[in-house]
Amino acid sequence: MNVIVAALLLLAFLPGTAFAQASVTKASGGSIKTELGMGFTVNKGSTLEREWITIHQALPADLVGTTGVRTAYKPDRVSGEYTYEVELTIEAKEPLAAITVHYLLFDVWGRHVRTLALTEVTDVEPGRKSFSGTWRAWSENDVAAYYASIAYLARVRTKAGRVIAADVAPVLAEARKFTSKFTAEDLEPRVRPEPR
Repeated sequence: MNVIVAALLLLAFLPGTAFAQASVTKASGGSIKTELGMGFTVNKGSTLEREWITIHQALPADLVGTTGVRTAYKPDRVSGEYTYEVELTIEAKEPLAAITVHYLLFDVWGRHVRTLALTEVTDVEPGRKSFSGTWRAWSENDVAAYYASIAYLARVRTKAGRVIAADVAPVLAEARKFTSKFTAEDLEPRVRPEPR
């Protein structure tokens, strides 16, 4: 094999290179409504559908299909809480020790409002494995305004000890379709700021 061709093929599978392979899938995330029970619904009068976007890259694993964030309300005897929930499946190409999936959330105005991170430290053999995650939403307003999510496999750790991060360029490009103010710092979760 030609040395130049071999070098280009190697570069094509290294994260962070201009040659890294990435594709984007999109799907409806369902209604923007959140059922509260007893006939109450957040965004009751809306027909808006949420957008789910998933970025697929050449890593030792990939997200299967298009995954995104749903909202839910969990009542209890005193009040209840709003949550963000995900279900996803990964396809591992080699044995893994850990993964982190990020979900970037955008509101109906295109503003980035939160980044959720699901980290699973578990052995994953080659093939498919499913996971789920739940995060507490900060308020009813957050649930009402949440419109779109971008999902991507942010990092993987192989059983052999290699840690591979996703190429952030395609993630930033997709996020900037919602807001030009999106930065690389927005890719990581932040602690909720204290009210003033």
